[in-house]
Amino acid sequence: MLISFSISNWKCFRDEVTFSLVAGREKHFTDRLPRVSKYKLKTLPISAIYGANASGKSALVSALAFAQNFVVRGTEPDQKIPLKTFLLDKEHRNMNSSFSFTILVDELIYEYSFTLSREKVIYEKLDLILKNSVKNIFKRSDEGKKFKVQIKSVAKEYREALEFIGKNTTRNNQLFLTGTIYQNSDCFRPIYNWFKNTIVIIGPESQFIPISNLASKKNKDQYSKLLNALDTGIFDLMLQKRDVSEIEHKMLTTIFQDRIKNEEEFFMPDYGSKDRSVYRISKDLIEVYRIVSAHKDVDGKSVVFSFKDESDGTNRLLDLLPAFIELKNQTGKVYIIDELDRSLHTKLSKTLLKYYLNSCNENSRSQLIFTTHDVMLMDQNTFRRDELWVTDRSSEGVSSLYSFSDYKDIRSDKDLRKYYLQGNLKGIPRILISELCSDID
Repeated sequence: MLISFSISNWKCFRDEVTFSLVAGREKHFTDRLPRVSKYKLKTLPISAIYGANASGKSALVSALAFAQNFVVRGTEPDQKIPLKTFLLDKEHRNMNSSFSFTILVDELIYEYSFTLSREKVIYEKLDLILKNSVKNIFKRSDEGKKFKVQIKSVAKEYREALEFIGKNTTRNNQLFLTGTIYQNSDCFRPIYNWFKNTIVIIGPESQFIPISNLASKKNKDQYSKLLNALDTGIFDLMLQKRDVSEIEHKMLTTIFQDRIKNEEEFFMPDYGSKDRSVYRISKDLIEVYRIVSAHKDVDGKSVVFSFKDESDGTNRLLDLLPAFIELKNQTGKVYIIDELDRSLHTKLSKTLLKYYLNSCNENSRSQLIFTTHDVMLMDQNTFRRDELWVTDRSSEGVSSLYSFSDYKDIRSDKDLRKYYLQGNLKGIPRILISELCSDID
């Protein structure tokens, strides 16, 4: 579970901004709020981020994606760290960027933060948050040519090995936490696994569809039932065996060697088209199946469609359904969806959101964070005010992030859509209509 996330000097965010999923004092929808009893804390199961085009919504998502990738995969030796700093202020172009996560792992809250230049890790710290205090686990700081790692609240039998890793094997351009994993130390693996397995990011163009287990009748029937209920015209999903040339086999064994070694089955999109395929590995044999849909013609007979023949909305649904099924099943994932509403009707988007929210309760650990332009979703019958956020860009190009709960004049009966579109909550385009019309004339 994500408690909060802070960034500074990333793309359009010059100054530090914090995105929090801690529930406020609002009494709306309290029955669906996850409770962390040990800390007497309530969190939010969902957050929607609004804002004008180029106001910072996708930049916030990209910061999360960068941080996840940097923790999980790290860098190659001598590789520059691919920071995306604020470019509209010359003083910030080459300044450091900072990231901080407060997360729930095994019912314990940790704060993990790091500061980066393009050449190296400047600062890194892991704290365990206790009920009334903070216990530092390790702190890594830059000291000239070599950094220094201080190991504190770690069992004695692990400390010597960790100090060796910090001093001798972790590179300047690599996180110490990541370095411990590469050196087969499990001391911080729960934190690492949170970044690796808990966060799932789906972009506007992502072909996210880990439904390679369609061979399972239960799973196939669940997807088929949902696609039919959502008025796509699809009443069944099927796997259609494909012919694969020897060249394709060689390509697979070269490019996907690691996956073939470790997995018996995996999904992969067919790049350049909307087709989707499932790859099955059996000894030295690779079998490839295309995912296809079944519709009924005017005579009630089944007609098979490739997904390249389906609409953009249906393809987007197929990308999103696995996420919403996992969210509803409360698997503990944190899904971050950029442009949830892309190619989707408002009613369909709202149905997906309610499908998930109806499963939320005080024991939930899954979360959904999404960006959107769809103001029809901005409804206090669906969201709490602290679940709604807005990004706003100043005349200097600096983006800020606000929660609707920051505005004290928003009553529970206020029409948020109208109030937002009037500009009272920021985050709307500042279009110079007179100049635009003048140019057209």
